[in-house]
Parts: sequence; structure tokens; C-alpha cells
Amino acid sequence: MPFSQLGDSWSLYHDDQFWRTSQWLTELLFSYLHSLSGWHGLIIYRNLLGLTVLIWLSREILRGRRFLLAFPLLILTTFMVAPLVQERPALVGLLFTLALGRSAAIILENHALSRSHWWWVPATALWANLHGSWVLAPAALAFTALALIISAASRNSRMRVPWQLFFLSAGTLVAGCLTPLGFRGILLPFQMADRASAFIVEWHRTRLIDGLTAPFALLLLLVIVMLIKRRTRTDLDLLFLVLLWTIFASLAFRNLGSAFLIILPLVLRRFFPAASPQLSKIHWSIPATLAVVAVLVVNPLSAASNQSIGKYLLTTGSEYRILNGYNASGPLLAFGGEHISLMVDGRADRYPKEWMAEYLRAARDGVGVERYIDEYKLNAAVIEKASMAAHVFRYRLEWREALTEEKYILFIRP
Repeated sequence: MPFSQLGDSWSLYHDDQFWRTSQWLTELLFSYLHSLSGWHGLIIYRNLLGLTVLIWLSREILRGRRFLLAFPLLILTTFMVAPLVQERPALVGLLFTLALGRSAAIILENHALSRSHWWWVPATALWANLHGSWVLAPAALAFTALALIISAASRNSRMRVPWQLFFLSAGTLVAGCLTPLGFRGILLPFQMADRASAFIVEWHRTRLIDGLTAPFALLLLLVIVMLIKRRTRTDLDLLFLVLLWTIFASLAFRNLGSAFLIILPLVLRRFFPAASPQLSKIHWSIPATLAVVAVLVVNPLSAASNQSIGKYLLTTGSEYRILNGYNASGPLLAFGGEHISLMVDGRADRYPKEWMAEYLRAARDGVGVERYIDEYKLNAAVIEKASMAAHVFRYRLEWREALTEEKYILFIRP
């Protein structure tokens, strides 16, 4: 089956156009893992990459630093990163983002590029085919170049434009366009923000009072305390970068983790420099053990909000064409078996913006829902039980209420 048609059986929507995604390599990997091990293949992917991220972070934070100082930072970082360890292409992006933050911190510390930093050009080309977060690479390098200019000014040293770093940033920008999307890949994050902000929580504007925001806010508090304590103009470059990445983090919840991973190495190298490159065995073993427990003990499928609905549909043995809320799609596909088809799955970039907005309005408010029922021959619906759409299915269409689970309700056409 052509790659562009992978997953067509999941979604009833078709527009006769090939699906082009910025993360096609990861999607292809997912298809192979699913073929080999079912949905648990994606759990294996999550466990391996999650362990890699957490152990790498442990190494970066604990190496050469006093344990009583570094371990609280590791705990804070774990609370920030753990919710991001999911069966998604974005998990690959976390690895690249962590490496990018480390490189930017080294460049700022040394005020120079090394030959190894030019590897970011081919690395960005790979990153761009794995996940759309590759746009962080040219942005981070350009921001660091501006910070170097500010650093030179604050030290009253000779002002030199770091042209090499700007060229490297431009090189990664071009390399990131070496994908099936081409130069459109640059615009994809902005298009997704516009398209998905209304119905995907992670694209909502970041709220200050939220559990996801707390670790990032504590890191910012640490930066503020250290800046006040030091009171030196030489930290203006760091302040500039922290402000830029804080603005980025404020644009959407999904940006918090990336901004955190880029700011953290800057903070570590400026305020808590490593006394030694060595890492003791005890410093390795404790966080590694915690990481293994955290990743392996938690089964993300067990916490799925509508898994009972999916299992119920599977046990009936019937074929269902389902009008579903966007956020209900993953568990339904995982537990519902091969005989269900959804209106939309979790690939927001697969659907035109206008069509998606109208459909989600129907799934939420019941506006024009009859059109979708007739056009796509739907015989079931999984929607939020507190929505107006549930009222429409219950009283106007008189569909049968088969099952309710947490926030979702299953309606079956009589």
C-alpha cells in the first residue's frame, strides 16, 4: 500500500489527495511496529525513547555537580518531561531538542562554533523527516547568534557579528526543507497552531496556573533568583534567550517542554558549572532506576479515557462507522478492533482546516450532524456526554445510549 494511503481505513474522510506529513519517517516506523507487535509496538517505542531521554537528562544534570544541588533539578526536569513521553513522533523531537539546547549552551559559553556543530545541517534534514519540531534548530541558532552580539556589548568587547552561526542557522533552515513538504514545512507549525488551537488542548495558549506549567515556572524562578544574586551585565545574553524562549513557551502548552529543554542547559552551564566531567556510579544508578520504573510501570493504554467503549464495540463483532470527537480517536482505534472506522483520527494535518472546523462543530454542538450521518453512512457516535451534540443524538435523532465512560458516551443508531 502506498505510504500516503496508510491509515485510510481508520478515517472515513477522503479528499482524493495524498497525505503529506512532515513526520513521514516516524509514521512509517509506527506502521512497521504496529504490523509486528500491534499497538504494543508503539509502547515499546515509547519505553525505549523515554528511557533514552530521561537517562540522558540525568547524565547532563548530575555530571560534575553536587548531588544535593543537582538532584532537585533532575526531579523538576522529570516532572516537566515525563508527561511528554508518549507514543508520538514528538518523542523523537525531544531527543533532538535536548541535543540542540546543549549545543546552544556550549556555543554561548565558548563564544565560538566548533566543527562538530556543523553536523546540525544533516541532523536537521533527518529531524525534519521525523517531526515538525525541526524548526527549533534554525531558530535556536539564530537566537544564540543574537545573544553573542549582546554578550559582546555587555562585556564592552569588540563587536563582531557571528556570521558563521547565522550561516549555520540558514543551513539548517534549508536542510529542514528537504522533505516531501519542501518549503511548506517551515509554515506547518504556524498552520497547525491556527488549525488545531480550537480543539486540541496542547495547542491552547499556555495558562500560568496549570500543572503542566509549574515545572517551567519554577525553572524561571530559579533563573530570576540567580540573576538577582549575581547582578552582572554579563548575564544579559542569558536573560535575552530566556525571555525569547519564555515567549515561545507561552504560545501553546506543547511548547513548554521544548523551551524547558533549551533553557535548562543554559542555566546549568552559566549558574552551576560542572566541576568535573565524571559521573559516579551512584549518580548513574539512582536516576536510571527511577527512569526504568517510571517508564515501564506506567501503561498509557490503561489510562485511556474511553477504552471500555472501544472494547464494547470489539465484542459486538459488528462493523461501525463512527462520528467521534477528535480526542476520542486513539483509544477507539487501539481497543475497537479492525471493524470500526472513525470520521477523524489523531492526524490533524490530514484534514483541511475548514472541513475540520465544521465537523468538530457538529461533533460538539450537533450543528448539521445529519449531513455527516447521511453522507458517510454513520451508525454510531462517540462524543462528550456533556455536549450539545449528545442532546441532539439523544432527543432529536433518538439514537440508543449504549455505554457511558467518564466524559464520553456511545450512541448506536437504531
